[in-house]
Amino acid sequence: MLEIIINRDSVCLADDMSNHTLICRMNDDATYIDLFAKIKELNYFPNVSGNNIVWVLQSKAYNCIFSYFSFTDKFSLGLSEENLISLCKKYNHLHFKFFSSPSKWKAYIMQMYNDNTYQIWKDGWVEEIEYCDYLEGL
Repeated sequence: MLEIIINRDSVCLADDMSNHTLICRMNDDATYIDLFAKIKELNYFPNVSGNNIVWVLQSKAYNCIFSYFSFTDKFSLGLSEENLISLCKKYNHLHFKFFSSPSKWKAYIMQMYNDNTYQIWKDGWVEEIEYCDYLEGL
């Protein structure tokens, strides 16, 4: 049985008053999709005005395990090569980083790569960036 401790950024001053720690117990064969489904089932994400935000699950080793676009309810797997059980054996404390818009998430990705478009393309981030642009255009 996996025990995963998850925390998240606050979305506003009033949200700072709440404890955001969530302990998920998952089967050893659970996937990232299973983890995401459990988090959604528990209504872990707060309601945010406008709802065009992005949550990104991170660990000490990965800037994006997966991202979640709340406006379209889109789940997007990041660059974590490890399966969930392998990751949790190393890092069972995971964190959701809050981005107030898809353009802020896109800027974060670009900053991770110092705007090196070849490396962004090579590592598979082009679709994520294009999706951010799409959402900003809605």
